[in-house]
Amino acid sequence: METAAFLMVGSMLAVAATVVVTTRSGVQTALADQGTAVGLGDPAADTLADAPRTPARIDWQLTTVDNLSAAEDLLDCLEAHGYAERELVVLGNSTFAVRWR
Repeated sequence: METAAFLMVGSMLAVAATVVVTTRSGVQTALADQGTAVGLGDPAADTLADAPRTPARIDWQLTTVDNLSAAEDLLDCLEAHGYAERELVVLGNSTFAVRWR
């Protein structure tokens, strides 16, 4: 009885391994056929001729607050003043960093 159970479990593992091996090779072939290579293009061809040489850099402004309600109020105020980029970072110990630009 034990031998039969051992053989059944062994055959199930062999079938599972065969399925995994055949499935993985099919996925790799499918991905290779899609031409999804990233970062292999010519950077000079991707730039615009009329683009400025140095982009305008806007630095992030940052402040920290000691509770979540103050962070929410600050984010609401920034939204009301038209800042599209706002981030909240949890620093731990009830301290939050809010940055915007």
